Parts: sequence; C-alpha cells; structure tokens
Amino acid sequence: MKFKFSRELWIGALVIATVAVLYFGVNYLKGINIFNPTNYYYVKFDRVNGLSVSSPITIKGYKIGLIKDIIYNYDDPKDGIVVVLQVDDDLRIPVNSRAVLTSELLGGANVSLTLNAEMNGVFYKKGDTIPSFIDDGIMATVTAEIMPRVQSIVPQLDSLLVSLKVIAGDQAIQKSLGNIQRLTANLESASISLNGMMKNDVPVIMKNVNTITTDFSKVSANLSHVDFQATMKRVDNTLANLQTITDKVNRGEGTVGMLLNDKTLYNNLANTAGSANELLIDLKANPKRYVQFSLWGKKDKSESK
Repeated sequence: MKFKFSRELWIGALVIATVAVLYFGVNYLKGINIFNPTNYYYVKFDRVNGLSVSSPITIKGYKIGLIKDIIYNYDDPKDGIVVVLQVDDDLRIPVNSRAVLTSELLGGANVSLTLNAEMNGVFYKKGDTIPSFIDDGIMATVTAEIMPRVQSIVPQLDSLLVSLKVIAGDQAIQKSLGNIQRLTANLESASISLNGMMKNDVPVIMKNVNTITTDFSKVSANLSHVDFQATMKRVDNTLANLQTITDKVNRGEGTVGMLLNDKTLYNNLANTAGSANELLIDLKANPKRYVQFSLWGKKDKSESK
C-alpha cells in the first residue's frame, strides 16, 4: 500500500522550508551563525551614539560577537539603554572587564571588550551585566579643541570676505586687472614674434656665425705657420738700431747729429736768411740797381752810379 501525501501537506512542508531558509538567510546576513553556540551578556549605556543591532563586538580588533539587541526603558528613561551582547561560547570574560562604546568619525559606533589584565580566574557568568565605558574618541577631541578655534576663526573669515568683496569692487583693481590682461596680450604677441625670429632669423645668424668661425679657424691656422719668434727678433733688432741712431744724434755724431746740435750752423743759416731777406727788400725797392735794360744798349751812367 502506497502512502500518498496530500496537497495540503506538501504546501505546509514548502511553507516550513521557506520560513527556515528565510530565518537562516536573515541571520546569516546579520552575521549570526545559529549553529555556533553563543553566550549573552548585558551592558548598560547612558547613550548609544548611533550603535545598531548586528554591529560587531571586538577584542583588540578581532570580532568575537555582535550586538543582539538594544533595549530602551520607556518606563524609566534615566535607567539607561541596555545592549545585549552575543559573543562566542568559548569566550570567558574576567571580572572587572569593561565594554567600551567608541564613536566613529563618520557616524555610528562599535563596542569593544577590554579584558581585565590580571586574569584572577573569576569570570562573568552568562547573562551578567558588564561595566560600561563611553569613549567619544576623535569626535570628542574635535568638539573640545577644534570647534572653539573654528568658532573664533569664523568672524575673521567674515571680515576677510567683506574686505575681499570691497577690494574686488574697487575700480583701481579692475583697471589693474585690465592692464594685466593687456600686458598678457603684449607678452603673447612678443612670444609670437620671438618664435618667428627664432624660426627665421636665428638660423641665418647661426649660419653666419659658423662661417665667421670657419674663417677664424683658417686665420688661426695661417697664424700658426707664422714664425713669431723670428719676427719679434727682427723687430727687436730694428728697435736697437733706432736706439743707436738716436743716441748718436743726441751725442752730435754724424751729419744729422751735427746739424741738430751745432749752434754755429743754426746762427749762420739765420744770418743767411736775414741777408737774403734784406736783399729781396732792396731788390724790390731799387730793381734798376741790379737789372739794367735799354732799347739802344746804352747805359745811364748817372743811374748806374
């Protein structure tokens, strides 16, 4: 006899399987391993600072559990907020350990366990309440130290913005900006001209320079063949001869020396020049005394006397 399942039984089994898969899937997404035994502890905070369910619980950065639940006491708000910690079953928390709530920089919070370093063999039992501590972290530093400075800087920034607005509206500044714009345009034109010169004129100049350099090289090659030592020796001999001639002239030796150093010759020349001058004067005054002319060739005795 075959046992047949009814349609209702199949539907019920499918619903149960769907619920089971959904349950396991949701817990898996939350990071809960339902096959791993866990322990529950409680922590009470004055504020949770954005802490959420399924947030990780760490010890020295290692994940050992997660936040199971967050319970707010609506009847007594001053009683604090109870956070349920779900940790690994193998974890033993020594007495006087603390659960530290740390605020993150970009929002949110996490819980870390600071275990008692003494490890005196006394541990919290499952379901015990662990002492808590709230560490505001870097946000507290920002709030306590940086924010007052920012608040003191804000009025100065306001004044600076007002001053910048006044400066920006000044006609002199606008005129200066216009001048800078024109200067930039002139520099651009000069740059274009310079580029043209570098493209057209500079190659020609460099070609001429190369030609001149070649000519200098040839001149240098020719000069290298000149016997400067012999030439300088000839110049020295010429200068020595000139010096000898000059010494002789100064001593009155030779014709030139006698002419330059003999005062008698100078006096005779001066007297001769004076006599010649008197003769020319008398010749102009009495030409017939020196030159006689007659058509008949007869001399005038009275005039000749």
